[in-house]
Order: sequence, then structure tokens, then C-alpha cells
Amino acid sequence: METGSSTGTALSARAVFFVAPRSVEIRNVALGSEQPNAGQCDKDAPVLVRSRLAAISSGTELLFFRGQMPEQIEGETLAALGEAGGYPLAYGYMNVGVTASGQRVFAFQPHQDRFRCNPDELVAIPADVRDEDAVLLPSVETALSIVHDAAPLLGERVAVFGLGVIGLLVCELLVRCGIRKPVAVDPIPERRERAAELGCACLSPSEPRLETEIERLTDGRGLDIAINTSGSQAALQTAIDASALHGTVVEASWYGRKPVELQLGEAFHRRRLTIKSSQVSRVPPALSARWDKARRLQTAMELCRALRPGKHITHRFALGQAQEAFELLDTQPEPVLQIVLEMPD
Repeated sequence: METGSSTGTALSARAVFFVAPRSVEIRNVALGSEQPNAGQCDKDAPVLVRSRLAAISSGTELLFFRGQMPEQIEGETLAALGEAGGYPLAYGYMNVGVTASGQRVFAFQPHQDRFRCNPDELVAIPADVRDEDAVLLPSVETALSIVHDAAPLLGERVAVFGLGVIGLLVCELLVRCGIRKPVAVDPIPERRERAAELGCACLSPSEPRLETEIERLTDGRGLDIAINTSGSQAALQTAIDASALHGTVVEASWYGRKPVELQLGEAFHRRRLTIKSSQVSRVPPALSARWDKARRLQTAMELCRALRPGKHITHRFALGQAQEAFELLDTQPEPVLQIVLEMPD
């Protein structure tokens, strides 16, 4: 991968900035200037990438849009936080683009139409993986990490609460792991239909006897493993209440500053349940002798080819329509599954 040819002129990019609660703007970001012949002899020189497609994380980025982000993310303080609630702030991490040499790459970069990136931070996209699938590489990796944390055994009954993109990908991976008819719970009928097509037994959280129905589906034992990807306190409580003796609840949601209150009485204590946090930034210690983040990311890219996660893209907006995209996600989430921002040529 090479940097583009240089004219010595200053370069800039158009980027999405969170500027206030429920407000984003497109702002210019300086990329510095190219020096003549830069990057042609130095394989470690930053690469200039022209973005093609960026995906919005409906969980994490919606917290930023609503002003509910915490002061730290994955243990690192964001430089912009602490001033006016953390604004203005450019944030995003799903970007597919192309280098000057024509190599398609994925990068954990904010939503902007071009950027510079160190070569070792770029992930080459195989020729047979579409942009729409590659841009969801972090979502696939997160789903893979959740399944690794859950560690289901063949024959166990597993439920997934929350059928956003992550939840649906977790369901699909569970089926590929041999889990028979995972229970999938979500209030939106269209999402339950997608899960049913994957081989899940689907339930609505509004069913008056939801826990009884889960008990029936698990032959009276309850859930061996309950995975919550919904970001919902109520769903987490149901996951606890529907779990079997010595069952495990895997909490994969990120709540930001939103408080969560749980009833940890009879069901939690008497059944000796385990509540486990799942977060993709680290590999579980039990796997670290054989797995590292590089192996997991490579596996996730292979799964992008197999799962074709771009099938979950429901809405496309131009980069300049980012405000409209976030407003839709904030106020009318029912029809939205995955939003992508398309970059100008």
C-alpha cells in the first residue's frame, strides 16, 4: 500500500462531528500536506485513504448523539471530553476505503471522506469480500467475541436478547456452532423474522408469559446461557430471571452513563448465576494462549465472506446527510437495522 502522489499542497477531509446533544455537523479536518515523493521509499509512511463507505454503530454512536457517552472508552480518556460535555468530537470506527495504489482497506476511523493511517493499522480486504460486508468487520468481530465469552456447549439452550446487527450475528454464529434453535427475543417483528430465517425460536418481550414460554422451550430447565445485546435494563432482568441453575448471563451491551437497576433477589442468588461482561477490546484470558486480537480479526474477516453481514444494511445516506441519519436512528429506530454513510467519488 502506498501514499498517493504529492503536489505539496495542503490536504483536508470532510468529517462528521458530534457538536451538541442531538446535533452533528460536517467539518473540514486538516490532513497536513504531502511532500514530493512521500511514501514511495518509506513503507512505514502514513497512507492516504479515500473512503468509500462508513457504518454507524447504532449502540455506541447513539449514546454520543444523545450526550450519554462516558468520560472514558475502553480505558482511554478521549482528548475532547471534559469540555462542553465532550463536544465537538469526531467518532466512528467502521470505514472502508481505497489507497492510491487501488488496494481496498478497512480502517477503524471516524466518518470522513479521506484520512491518513499507518500501514499496520489498515486491514486489506480480500477481492471476494464486498465493501458492504467489510465495513461491518467490527460488528462481526464483536459477535465472535461474544460467542467466545459465552462458550456454549453442544446441546445447551441459549437465548439472545436484542436483535440488532450484533444480536443477529450472534444468533447466526450460535447456529453455526451447533446450538439448536437459539431463543431470540426482540420487540420488533421484522427483526424476529430475520432471526427466524436463521433458525431461531423467536419471542416478543411483550408476551405476558415470556418466562413461561422460555421455560417451555428449554424443557423446564431454563437458559444455560442468556446473552444480552439490547442495551435494555428490562431485557437484562428477564435474562437473569429466565436462567437455569448455575446459568450464565453474558452482558454485551454498553450503557454509557445510563444507570441500570436490577432485582438480584431469589432468581439470581438461589440459582447461583454468573453475570459476565463481554467487551471486544480484549481477548478472554482463557483463550489468550491460542488466540490474540490479530487471529480474531482475521477470523472475523473470513466470517464477513461467509455471513455477508451487509445483508443487514437497511438505510443509506450521503455523508452530508449524517444529521438526518442520526435523527432517524434516534427517533424512529423500528425500521432501522444498519445505517451506512456513502462517500462522494
